[in-house]
Amino acid sequence: MENLSAENSLRLIAETIERSRNAIAKNTGKPLILWGCLVTLTSVVIWALWTKTGTPMWNLLWFAMTAIGAFGTMLITRNREKVPESETKRILGCIWKWFGIFSIGLYALLWVTALILYAKNTEVVMTIHLTLIIALMMGLCGAISGAVMKMKSVSAAACVATALSVLLVLLVPDGSPLQILSFAILGVIALIVPGIIFQKKTAK
Repeated sequence: MENLSAENSLRLIAETIERSRNAIAKNTGKPLILWGCLVTLTSVVIWALWTKTGTPMWNLLWFAMTAIGAFGTMLITRNREKVPESETKRILGCIWKWFGIFSIGLYALLWVTALILYAKNTEVVMTIHLTLIIALMMGLCGAISGAVMKMKSVSAAACVATALSVLLVLLVPDGSPLQILSFAILGVIALIVPGIIFQKKTAK
């Protein structure tokens, strides 16, 4: 009886974990698709405006996109299924929260640094592969998220998206607006595709 009880307990724990993982996937799918669409659209818009005007100042639209994405996420998740607190949920939340903090913080820090350097010397040129750094961080977060959810397809999509976006950044000359389209690749393959996978998983 003790062995049977132990087996039942382990099975119950496994089923509970699986239900929690499915609920998390269900709640994550739509936000991923939303953010994927926003990232893809914003990158294309910035590329078009940057190409037309010749100024990278249009990159400030990323801040507007972040605000829109946060508001949209709040709207589509307000009636979502309640998920009990779990280690999986906590880890996923931490991964993307810190990705957002690091990305926005790094971008803001670079603008402040550039303004300070420009104030001291108008001919100074500061070069940094910000697009490459954020693309790598985003791909890494996507791959880790797939591993945490035990969904190899999600991790694979993140790896493919990262490889393609990094390849684009490295092949395109520095300072070219085309580099920003690497985020369109990430938006489609690393966010929209996993979001659809999550939705299909929970629909079964």
